[in-house]
Amino acid sequence: AKWLEKWLRNKLGLNNGVSSKRLACAALVRILLWADEASGLELTDGDEEPLLAVLLGLNGRFMAELAHACCGMIESIPFHLADEIMSGLGGSNLFFFESELLNA
Repeated sequence: AKWLEKWLRNKLGLNNGVSSKRLACAALVRILLWADEASGLELTDGDEEPLLAVLLGLNGRFMAELAHACCGMIESIPFHLADEIMSGLGGSNLFFFESELLNA
């Protein structure tokens, strides 16, 4: 997994939790750190489903930096949660969501 982390750091320009490729970081965070409920995974059944990041053996520090690089981007969470958040905020677009996070 170390070679994968090194390769991803290089491609993303990820350095100390900062990257100019925030959208790519958000997409990776969504797939690596969130369980896929759309495929029928039941999160309330008590069984612990391993996350893809764990299955790949990615370092926790690397994943924290990756998550920090896309902090505040709605693309970093699953679609079903994004819909819930957007409806709870009363806004219907991404810019409203991100500006609310920045102003909080």
